[in-house]
Amino acid sequence: MEESLLKRYVDEYFMKIGKIKLLFLLIYLIIVFSIITSHNLGYDEVLETEFDKLTKQPGTYESLLNLFILLLIWMFITILLLEIWGVILEAAELKMTSTVINTLRVMGRMIIIPFGIIAFLNNFPAFQGTLLGISAILGTAIGFASTTTMGNFLAGLYIMASRPFLIGDYIILPDTKIEGRVAEITVNYTKITLPTGNIILVSNNRFLGQSVVNTRTTDDTLVLRKKAKKRYVYPLMWGANSDDPVQRSIAAITATGNKYTEKLLEPVSWVVYSRNRLDTTYQINLTSDSATKLLDITGSFLTDLTKEYDKLK
Repeated sequence: MEESLLKRYVDEYFMKIGKIKLLFLLIYLIIVFSIITSHNLGYDEVLETEFDKLTKQPGTYESLLNLFILLLIWMFITILLLEIWGVILEAAELKMTSTVINTLRVMGRMIIIPFGIIAFLNNFPAFQGTLLGISAILGTAIGFASTTTMGNFLAGLYIMASRPFLIGDYIILPDTKIEGRVAEITVNYTKITLPTGNIILVSNNRFLGQSVVNTRTTDDTLVLRKKAKKRYVYPLMWGANSDDPVQRSIAAITATGNKYTEKLLEPVSWVVYSRNRLDTTYQINLTSDSATKLLDITGSFLTDLTKEYDKLK
């Protein structure tokens, strides 16, 4: 019984690792095994002798071999840290929202990968004192060469830190007439699922220059946990002819709202948003506990409302 349970855990672990990681691990072990074997059989002494005769620099082969071993070691440490960080995030995924997990995953990669690179470069005497200066110069050069990319990068970090919206929120961008459910937030762009089901990638830099309407009305500090209750209110705009009686529009809204009682969190409410001599615009508030439901409700509600309005004419 214990052996079968252990075997199941091992199988699940290897399924999570993936074929690419297993292939990389196999190649890594082959290289390490080859180095150890060649050293034990004395091949490195032969290669060192021949190599030094050609280069006239004693110890060159040994130095290169040591640097190569250090590269493998720091690559292994970096990958191991990434795997450990991934396991920690998987354990925390049951209690935290996908937005927090996504932010922690991105920040972890931004810290661990540069750490491995800098740790390896510090083995070179030329880099020990000037690595910080080179990093600053390189960062400045990249900043001037790719202003847009760096702007998106900084905007992505700002969005993750300030949290104007979270993964799973239904947002509306009035300036660009884009609306939908936030599917993913990266350091370069935000992925939004439109009501049509299509995916649009919006550069993070664009969010800093336009208005963003978040339909979620709950405080973001309450949704850091995955099981926190959420409430979304979508302001559906609908226009009717000004010459038609107001009672007809109210009756159409009420009748359509009754059909969606089970799908909505609260009864439908409405206000007159604007009015002129041509038409009257109503704001109909649709309340739900899921942004995904709003993707399905908004379009169908407007269609049913139009049919109900025409039926009352």
